[in-house]
Amino acid sequence: MSQDWVNAGEKDEYLIDYLFDLHGYIILKNAIKQEDLDEMNKWVDDHREYVEGKRRDNDRDAGAWIGHVETHTYSGPDGCNFQNIIEGGPVFRRLINYPAWIDHCRRWVNPTNGLSIHENLLNVRGKSGYIGIHGGGAIPLCYLTFRQENTGEWMVGQINVISALNDIGPGDGAPTLIPGSHKSAMRHPKLSGQVYRSDEAAGDQVGMKEMHLEAGDTVLFTDAMTHGSAARTNDGYRRMILYRYSPRFLRSRFHYVPSKELLADMDEGQRGIIQPIPPRFAPGRLIG
Repeated sequence: MSQDWVNAGEKDEYLIDYLFDLHGYIILKNAIKQEDLDEMNKWVDDHREYVEGKRRDNDRDAGAWIGHVETHTYSGPDGCNFQNIIEGGPVFRRLINYPAWIDHCRRWVNPTNGLSIHENLLNVRGKSGYIGIHGGGAIPLCYLTFRQENTGEWMVGQINVISALNDIGPGDGAPTLIPGSHKSAMRHPKLSGQVYRSDEAAGDQVGMKEMHLEAGDTVLFTDAMTHGSAARTNDGYRRMILYRYSPRFLRSRFHYVPSKELLADMDEGQRGIIQPIPPRFAPGRLIG
């Protein structure tokens, strides 16, 4: 067995916790069922015009909408993000509490803190695309916490769950992580001073390791790690999906309000993650 991956059905919780604590991440092989992969890839194929920029505003904070799904980019090179993808169809709702990873996320965030999804997106990235290096245990952000040292219990501020929708190997713009950086008291040299994120591609930076994944593999890592992605040098597009799990007290990143249709279609467990603290209104009052 490799030192950083296990099969998705692995039952040795102690082993999984040990690897996650040691490296800051773990890879689950064959985490997503083939029929779910096929459904998500078909969704991307059906919305190819947005990926190619024919239907998307170039503004970094706002773009075209597909129902309740918003197209978006953080900086341009990162590609097309379909934000709030849980509104995109049944398969994306199923991922909210997907069996391969949800129990790990609940355990690491800690049941006392509950669970929410801070951000959910599907990313499609073409040639030359990348994400700059960012994060690290030395950066004082609440969601970059890892472990509650005074009790020994898990308390992870945010867990990123990245699943590959197609194979991601050398030259494909793989996610990159610096193993162990979640426990570092020093910032990465590219993030010295008060810099949170470098605009340089993360793949060739000091300490970075590319996460090569086969379609259906999933990497779970604490957001406290220094991470990013390598620049894609191959033709074609990299497809992946990202759900960020956090304590229920942390607001969602872009404050999307779940649609009535979404709330009606979710089961109780999914609804408890997407709306862990239901809104309260004065008698007779509603939003708007």
